Amino acid sequence: MKFRPAAVPLITVDPFFSIWSCNDALYASPTEHWSGRPCPIVAGIFVDNEFHSVSGFDIDGRLVQRRIYQRSMEITPTSSIYKFENEWVKLELTFTTPLLLNRLDILSRPVSYIAYQIEKKCDKHMRFMFDISTRACVDNKNQRVEIKKTDFSLCCGNACQTPLSKSGDNDMIDWGYLHICDRNARVGRICENREIEILPTNATYNGYDDGAFLFAVRNEPKGVVVVAYDEIKPIEYFGNQLDECYTEHFKSFGEMVKAAIREYTEIKKLCDEFDAELTEQTEKLGENYKNITSLAYRQAISAHKLVKDTEGNLLFLSKENGSNGCIATLDVTYPSIPLFLKYNPELVKGMLRPIIKYAKSDAWTFDFTPHDVGQYPLCNGQVYGVQNLRLNGGENRRNIFFGEISFVGQMPVEEAGNMFLCLAAVKKYSGGDQTLFDENKELMKQWVDYLVEFGYDPENQLCTDDFAGHLARNCNLSLKAILGIAAYAELSGDTTYMEIAKKYAKQWEIDAKADHEGTRLTFDGADTWSLKYNIVWDNLLGYNIFSDEVKKNEIKVYMSKMNRYGVPLDSRSDYTKIDWLMWSTCIWDDKKYFHAVCEAIVNMINETLDRVPLTDWYYTSTADYRGFRNRSVVGGLFINLLD
Repeated sequence: MKFRPAAVPLITVDPFFSIWSCNDALYASPTEHWSGRPCPIVAGIFVDNEFHSVSGFDIDGRLVQRRIYQRSMEITPTSSIYKFENEWVKLELTFTTPLLLNRLDILSRPVSYIAYQIEKKCDKHMRFMFDISTRACVDNKNQRVEIKKTDFSLCCGNACQTPLSKSGDNDMIDWGYLHICDRNARVGRICENREIEILPTNATYNGYDDGAFLFAVRNEPKGVVVVAYDEIKPIEYFGNQLDECYTEHFKSFGEMVKAAIREYTEIKKLCDEFDAELTEQTEKLGENYKNITSLAYRQAISAHKLVKDTEGNLLFLSKENGSNGCIATLDVTYPSIPLFLKYNPELVKGMLRPIIKYAKSDAWTFDFTPHDVGQYPLCNGQVYGVQNLRLNGGENRRNIFFGEISFVGQMPVEEAGNMFLCLAAVKKYSGGDQTLFDENKELMKQWVDYLVEFGYDPENQLCTDDFAGHLARNCNLSLKAILGIAAYAELSGDTTYMEIAKKYAKQWEIDAKADHEGTRLTFDGADTWSLKYNIVWDNLLGYNIFSDEVKKNEIKVYMSKMNRYGVPLDSRSDYTKIDWLMWSTCIWDDKKYFHAVCEAIVNMINETLDRVPLTDWYYTSTADYRGFRNRSVVGGLFINLLD
């Protein structure tokens, strides 16, 4: 089956610097920021002096008439590779963002590469051109953009620089500087006669209405264009504006970019080697699984920002893209961790540190675990429980929140269970590291006692599937509490808690048993069912406190509920979550079910009419996008690669 992603990652560095092609062909529509807002890039070849485009649209949205037609597109974990051809020329165009999880020195560079290779079919003179719109550095149509030259680039940025001045979900950045790293790069716009008008460099323009773009033209038949974004200050963390991680290795942004250009050949080799290694592993589980994980890889990583706090601790801060923009959300971390457990568990610790730090502050007054630590890029205190109070009041967004967080908006059992399962997973997949637990034993004891008292039969509250609303007596949430208690027992060495977990597990199998073969959505819902994705940790962490019979019967139920695009999340609705759907394949080793799930997910990716970066929430009967896009939770699709 031909793989046709709904959207193709092109430049995927972090939540702000993220550009996608949302069509079958690169030239079929203008490229976009992950949020769907226009962020045009144009590439092509001048054949003599006539421009032949491969990315399709002028900056002002008018269709380019001369084409080099797309013949193929391939996605690997770190690259998107296009091949084009017409009667004059063949062109290969490769977009690579080197998100290498075992090389944080490279991962931390806000740099992306566009490599081109021209094969002439005639004797005409040819030059390659790449451009990127000034829209990439502003958030709205009223903002002015200044253009500046450096000794390594041409850059553009908001004429009024106010780093970290706001937070939001679908926002684009409007501070810092976008660089096209070519000393001969120029500023241009498309004229009425479709020629490029060269504009002055030391000038300001309207970021949208003037149609200005930065562009580079290369005479060589093979080369690389480097684009980079200098956010100046990327994250505010409990009142401190943090630097980019690359500053540990370089004195300036310019030095970092020069190194990125100089080291391209070596870095691309590392990317190719990694792609081959990961592809070999995923292909063993089938072509569908290989395609799914190759598409998800860059998305899962680039929904984060890598920084260090003022004490030098690593932070890997997620943005809850396409839902509410929260930063360091624990129930977004939880589904994402399989990818990071496999390649660098230290990054999972970097996701958990902000939650623990906030929970130890005077701002947090509850005896369970917080949901988040702010709204991206401001990591100053929880916003989820106070959205109506704060998120629409920009003047208060920078505050650390004191005593105004509503209990109703919390996820008490969910987040406490998430914390223990994440910490236990880090211990297993890092070879025994449990320093975060050991450094916070008093807090951990408080949270596990909350689970013991309230976790088995949860009251009416939210779980990570908060879009479905509050739910009392949630059997899947109870599973998380039980396994969270087991995880605490392992981490603490206190066998009393393991005995509690075993007792609860035995009782759960009685109380959750449904009228059908499987288990219930809620303890009081005799004819209901749901994906019991939380039970996977019983297998992965080796606790084995739930019976094989329960696990095998769950798969039987899911197979009976399978639609063309997957198994619904539960008996309440037709929609599913892509991460939990894949997790369900790890409940029991049933290859038929696993391949059915992979086929269903690929069907959705191939056939959905909603051209957005990989969604994790969609309808299983229609493949329609229900919500959420470009979220880090697709890291959970790598769960089948964990032992």
